[in-house]
Amino acid sequence: MNILKVPGMTSHDVVLQARKRFPGTKVGHGGTLDPAAAGVLPLMLGKATRLSSWVIGKEKQYRAELVLGVTTDTDDLAGTVLKQSTPPAISEAELERLLQSFQGELLQVPPMYSAIKHRGKKMYQYAREGKEIERKERTVTVYDLRLVAFFPPDRVLFEVSCSRGTYIRTLCRDMGEALGCGASMSYLLRTRVGPFHLAEALSLEEIAPHPLAHLLPLDYIFQGEDKLVLPVEELTLLCHGQKLLLHETKDAPSRVFPLPVDGKTLPVYTTEGEFVALARWEKISQGADSRFALTPERVFRLLQ
Repeated sequence: MNILKVPGMTSHDVVLQARKRFPGTKVGHGGTLDPAAAGVLPLMLGKATRLSSWVIGKEKQYRAELVLGVTTDTDDLAGTVLKQSTPPAISEAELERLLQSFQGELLQVPPMYSAIKHRGKKMYQYAREGKEIERKERTVTVYDLRLVAFFPPDRVLFEVSCSRGTYIRTLCRDMGEALGCGASMSYLLRTRVGPFHLAEALSLEEIAPHPLAHLLPLDYIFQGEDKLVLPVEELTLLCHGQKLLLHETKDAPSRVFPLPVDGKTLPVYTTEGEFVALARWEKISQGADSRFALTPERVFRLLQ
């Protein structure tokens, strides 16, 4: 389900509201949004909660505003101002070069005001107690970062596509440090999570009259990607936990096999197009005569 989260709600608030609309059904979300942020929040219900790691791992896209010359303890304007300075005179061309320098693989130190856990406690809980916990740098990827508009002298609107775990607040802070004036994020809108787009997102109020009508197919997150198609005999073996060797399966016309990639997980379908499982390629021999096997990852329907 593609939900539009509004500012002021936590991601968990949205999950709680969904549980009221689907009593007795397990509900999870596909990646936390800060309370002040808005935008796409995928919800997973029932069996779909078993796909949460794949939803969370999808590429994400945001639109955000950077405010130059303001440094806060949360890296956004909701926090306490720690320092203010005059932004440097900068042109759009210089801003675009700055944004380009933050594309690719980056090392980020997650903010203290985050939901990352340390010894079973969330970082923002330590921060509220005035404690600073050492956080390890982690690698994230910014696939695309482009200037949308510049409102001199201090407001920069930009769009970013990035990997799981990227903090846009931290990106704003780091860009401010690169300019030597500090910076904070003033607002954040998530416009996409994998195939979930803002244009199709609905608020909780919009889904309330007919919530079942807005459920998406179980395999929605894999649309447009490679897939595997197997006859029922092989699917039965796979769904009961057995590995399938590629050389035993690749030659029959009723099977569809994209090029195997070690470690890649793909959705698996019957020849009639029914989604039944996820399976992972596993390289079982090296060299020119490399062999692969399919290992079951998640099974959603057992075949007899």
